[in-house]
Amino acid sequence: MKIAIIGAGNMGGALARGLAKGSMISTSDIFVSNPSTAKLDALKEEFPEINVTTCNCHAAASADIVILAVKPWKVTEVLNEINPCLDYTRQAVASMVGGLSTAQLSEWLDRGDGVLPATYLIIPNTAIATMSSMTFIASARSSDVQDRFLLDVFNELGVAMLVDEG
Repeated sequence: MKIAIIGAGNMGGALARGLAKGSMISTSDIFVSNPSTAKLDALKEEFPEINVTTCNCHAAASADIVILAVKPWKVTEVLNEINPCLDYTRQAVASMVGGLSTAQLSEWLDRGDGVLPATYLIIPNTAIATMSSMTFIASARSSDVQDRFLLDVFNELGVAMLVDEG
C-alpha cells in the first residue's frame, strides 16, 4: 500500500516520520510532496528510502491513499492540481486540514460524473512523529477494508479511533 502526503510542514512531516518509523508501510512506499525542497531534503536525509518531490501530481498518482496536509487556504489549489492525476476507483483521499468536512472535500473532488473516491478526515497530533498520537478518523464512501487498513496504520502511530464526523 502506497501513501502520498501532500505537504511536508509540521503535520505532513510528522506523519511521514511516523510512517517511516513504523512497519505497516515500507519507507519506499511513502511519497511526500512540498513546494520547497528544504523540508523534503531533511526528510530524505533522515529516511533515504522515502520518495520526495515538488510535484504534487507525481506523488498523488503513485499512491493508494493521498493525504492532504496543507494549510486550509491551499486546499482548492492543491485539489485542482492533483484531481486530474487521481483514479477514484483505486485511490482514497484523506485530509488533515482543519475545518474541512467530507462534504466540502467531496464537492471539490466532484468531476460531475457521479464517481467520488472514499474520503477521510484524519485528526492526529504532532506526536505522530514519535508514534504516540491520538488520531480520530471520519470517513465517507469507504469500505470496511479501507477503514480497517487506515485504523491499523494509525494505531501503529499511537491510538486511532473511527468516529462519526459530527
